[in-house]
Amino acid sequence: MAGAAEEKHFPAPTTLSPEMSASVTAAPPPLWLNGVAKPADITPIAKAYAESAAKAAIDMAARYGVKLEETTLGGVPAWVLTPANLSSEKADKIIFHIHGGGYILGHGAAGTGEAILMAAHEGYKIVSVDYRMAPEHPYPAAIDDAFKAYRALLEKVPAKNIAVFGTSTGGAMTLILGIQAAEAGVDMPAALISGTPWSDMDKVGDTYYTNEHVDNILVTYDGLIKSAVEAYAGKNDLRDPHISPVYADEKILAKFPPTLLVSGTRDLFLSNTVRMHERLLLADAHAELIVYEAISHAQYYLNEKAPETRKHYRLLGKFLERTLLK
Repeated sequence: MAGAAEEKHFPAPTTLSPEMSASVTAAPPPLWLNGVAKPADITPIAKAYAESAAKAAIDMAARYGVKLEETTLGGVPAWVLTPANLSSEKADKIIFHIHGGGYILGHGAAGTGEAILMAAHEGYKIVSVDYRMAPEHPYPAAIDDAFKAYRALLEKVPAKNIAVFGTSTGGAMTLILGIQAAEAGVDMPAALISGTPWSDMDKVGDTYYTNEHVDNILVTYDGLIKSAVEAYAGKNDLRDPHISPVYADEKILAKFPPTLLVSGTRDLFLSNTVRMHERLLLADAHAELIVYEAISHAQYYLNEKAPETRKHYRLLGKFLERTLLK
């Protein structure tokens, strides 16, 4: 595998800033490289990740003046993020955030990093749901928690004033929440933002192969990603739309609100993203797609100092101006 990784190493294009160039050419972190022998082995990995990522998120919130408060929605733990610059135009709007992490990582404040930057850069109040995860709580615990929290939020805030967003697993769960709402006849949010969604949990799609060892975040399906599939989905059908939303019925997708999908040219999940975009377009849903130059999985928000990160949130903000603030 070392040889394959070496063969697929590419320099950063001149179109990137020095900060993002450093990110896209960095050595992959070890987190996603290696699988585990059994699902229970995920627990200590998740605990260590939660401790380090929570500290980083709390420190980042303090730097940006974003207030973090614990709450519950329908009995589900959640975080309320309030920016220092909350404007009157956005005061009645809520962004419902669903964090990523392969259904195994991101417990507690560890899952709020992406939402903190949204609150800081775009000035929205955000509710980030702290859903249950595998291996202790396999499918469908995560999506049940997120949908339960969303329905509880609807009791306080009208759907037209809510947008839902998340990246990776959070991007998939954003789409699944749309499916659940359509199936249950529950009011749809005003908009969905699905960043590089894990829309097919099986190893199906071109970039699971072509971007293997090109993506320097996830690197390969055959490491911790595969272990996460086994821990969360178990023996369930991976084509179930509540697991892999790319297989949702066209009549369900036709009910979706305006949806923005985001990926990058080096992203292992690029195929997941463009396949989902195609499904939405075929269903005559309003679907938009951004594919960033040279970006690996979720890299558009992982380097807070890169100008590309600020641009990313500005583009999300522009989408919300057209959908949530209209």
